[in-house]
Amino acid sequence: MSRTISSAVTVLASCTAFLLASVHAGDWPGWRGPTGMGLSDEKDLPLTWDKKTGENVVWRVALAGTTGHSSPIVCGDRVIITTAVKQTNEQEKAKEVPEHHMACYQVADGKLLWKTPVPPGKEPAGYAIYAVPTPVTDGKMIYAWYGSGAIAAVDLDGKLVWRKERPGPYDLNPGICTSPILYQDTVILLCDQGRGKGWLQGLDKATGEVKWEQKRAKMGCNNTTPLLIQVNGKPQMVILGSEILQGLDPANGEPIWWCKSLGFGESPVFGSGLVYVDKAGNELAMAVDPAGQGDVAQTHVKWRIPKSAGDYSSAVIAGDCIYKVRKEGSIACLKLAAGEEVFSGELPGVSKLASPFATADGRIYFVSTGKSYVIKAGPALEILGKGDLGGSGNGSSPAVAQGRIFVRDFEYFYCLGKKQ
Repeated sequence: MSRTISSAVTVLASCTAFLLASVHAGDWPGWRGPTGMGLSDEKDLPLTWDKKTGENVVWRVALAGTTGHSSPIVCGDRVIITTAVKQTNEQEKAKEVPEHHMACYQVADGKLLWKTPVPPGKEPAGYAIYAVPTPVTDGKMIYAWYGSGAIAAVDLDGKLVWRKERPGPYDLNPGICTSPILYQDTVILLCDQGRGKGWLQGLDKATGEVKWEQKRAKMGCNNTTPLLIQVNGKPQMVILGSEILQGLDPANGEPIWWCKSLGFGESPVFGSGLVYVDKAGNELAMAVDPAGQGDVAQTHVKWRIPKSAGDYSSAVIAGDCIYKVRKEGSIACLKLAAGEEVFSGELPGVSKLASPFATADGRIYFVSTGKSYVIKAGPALEILGKGDLGGSGNGSSPAVAQGRIFVRDFEYFYCLGKKQ
């Protein structure tokens, strides 16, 4: 087994055992999978697919009349997405809040198993930003957060178990985009926003009641999702805030370490003992050793790049390299240890929203409902395959489970896999 493959598999196995012991092996339970970093133990996924010919498109479900940037999650034989009813311009201008739903489909054939309405909150979001956070599951319940401020728990049969609301107004750009995460019996919500109104909350996953809250008055707007990791055998939650990168105790949100950072950017990733963060918009990227205490700016920041091209997608680490979308149609590979560029290159049409995932057989997938690419993990840009679903690519990051890839936009929900 190559170093690239073995490193990714080791990280996946250890993080999955630590964070998601109750979830079935092979599930994709939340934002960017079981580790939150786009790592999959899958092998031999399809290298090509095509909407026009139907090549390796196992099924397609129409989502017309709805919106949603949330990524799918997979739990056993079920794949789940959140949606909101598409509004007219007049409805948006009137600040009407549309219906919210959680929808569950059968992995095998895309059959709709249930579609549960979730009573919306009172916060008008606009710009179709009502179903952006990716839901998360513990294998028994599904937890979702919506742009209107509503938070809900639904069981695997579609029954609404509880629903809470965090009243606004919110001062966010463009709206609630951060995905909820699970730690033990707690649902964790991050809401960094303007004018000193930010907060971090832990909710009891059985009832939705607030267990603890930390004010984040020094943070501005931030759309990244917290990352759970192990550091020296202990749990840590890494958050890239608007001005500060932090390691926190996930049991209560108390800070362990921090350093001045870069403004809101992309969700952090972790590998080979380093946390990597990147700000969208050709600005700072950096790597930090999360084993410190207090202000680690002078002791644990391993490297900084003043200007690193990037946009809306998060990176993936495979072996000793970081793979990321630089901008629409362009990707780059960096050395994790020191930050120097290994290669950059053009992948025409690759979406700036395509957060890549890495598989156990040394492949990096950049998947969207538009043009997609598969490259080989390694020191040079080697394209292994391509896909085209004919869409804009303006949708979700993919989910990966059971030999299949799931991706959606506003129009369709796709399942990709090798046809028998």
